[in-house]
Amino acid sequence: MNNRRKRNEDTSEDSPVYSRLFLVCDRRYKEQDFRDAFSKFGTIDDIRIPVDHNTGEPRGVAYIKFSKTSEAANALEEMNKKSLKPTDRPLKVMVAANRSDIHTVKNEHEDNKFNRLFITVPKTITEDEIYEVFNNYGKVESVTIQEDRKTGEPRGFAYVRYKLFSEAAIAFEQCPHKYRAIFALPKQDRKSPMRTSFESNINELASASNSIERPHLDLISMMNTRSANFTRVNFMCCPRLSQMQVECLFDIIPGMVDCQYFVDPVRQCGKGYVSYSNPICAGYAVQKLNEFEYPPGMKIYVKPYRSKFDYHEQNFNRLPQVARTLSQAVQSAANSATPDLAQLAEAIAEASKLIKMATTGISENHDSNDLNYCSVKLPPPQPLADIDSEVAKRCFLVCKPQPPPLTVLRDIFCRFGDLINVYTLPNKTVGYARYASTQAADEAMRVLHGAEVCGVRIKVLEAEDESNAKRRKCATE
Repeated sequence: MNNRRKRNEDTSEDSPVYSRLFLVCDRRYKEQDFRDAFSKFGTIDDIRIPVDHNTGEPRGVAYIKFSKTSEAANALEEMNKKSLKPTDRPLKVMVAANRSDIHTVKNEHEDNKFNRLFITVPKTITEDEIYEVFNNYGKVESVTIQEDRKTGEPRGFAYVRYKLFSEAAIAFEQCPHKYRAIFALPKQDRKSPMRTSFESNINELASASNSIERPHLDLISMMNTRSANFTRVNFMCCPRLSQMQVECLFDIIPGMVDCQYFVDPVRQCGKGYVSYSNPICAGYAVQKLNEFEYPPGMKIYVKPYRSKFDYHEQNFNRLPQVARTLSQAVQSAANSATPDLAQLAEAIAEASKLIKMATTGISENHDSNDLNYCSVKLPPPQPLADIDSEVAKRCFLVCKPQPPPLTVLRDIFCRFGDLINVYTLPNKTVGYARYASTQAADEAMRVLHGAEVCGVRIKVLEAEDESNAKRRKCATE
């Protein structure tokens, strides 16, 4: 039970979307009370009642995960402000989009946050034709086809607004796959704009350094950071950042002395190091800036700097062990009638790599090990399938604001086996992974959907059958 709850807590995004509800309720309610009241709306995958870590008592909130978005929508609209026996306290039911994003339901006279769908449509379609199709799932209030601002031509996208969240959810689930319907992002009130996590974090950092008009030493003493044993940090960031932007970010932490920054064209990322006047400032930079989103949606990774001397010492300490392994492999091959050439080649390769690192101070795996580019645990790499293999299933990738390097995508998607190839469309944020087996594609979607790769959040969904897509493309042309 505890393991299941831990997995649920670690999941940052539910599938299907908006299928988890967050309830503010009386502390006396038990799991069975919620199951009895909400099971009539559909299949309940999970019910979680958080407890206070100190007292072990319920905290007065609960999470209910449904198998479908429409089930959660019906439960929300029916049970919000209703009470369960034996208490008269009404429930407050909300959509828990993820752990840090909880949206309250609005009444029928207000704009609902979840009643708009974003769909892909042919450029020749009319609003009346879209209305005719989507009005089958509920009351359509408006249809808006997106047009190019310069030419006025349709862009191939449209918004469909329903009166109720439940109607939009049914359309999301049942409309033809060719529309690729997704929920549109909630519109923000311009008079009281929502405060993003990026704005909150940057305001917190700025206020920490600008609001304190004290001498430098007094500012350092206010940092709640243990003294580190380093004064330099290295970082990896979005390659679109300029030297000035990077310097301004790290200069928020007091005591910055030097900042060196360059763009790695191979890995398509920005790298560098920053020196601070003392270990406290350097440690505070790691504490505050590691995994900070800059620009919004792109994380910057900050770690303690390790000098070449550290790698020299570490690699020299490993030389005796690697030498013994190589010697044993050579002796075993010499004394055997059928030597294990693969084992011998592996020992030679490991020794060669270590000697190179020890003499140059450059670690081939330093960046990938110190700054992990994938947020989920991956299986070991597996060989690619034959390029002429028949495609059993394709995965559709969405990577915003830009796709990670293709070498990284290939390394990640090949780990599930039977990968034929993976590619992204030119100047687009989408791509495809083609697998020779359905099982491998399904496992890739299960593990990688919602993961962060090189600081980019990716979606991995089932793609339309390739033959159907080609027929549809020919029909539209």
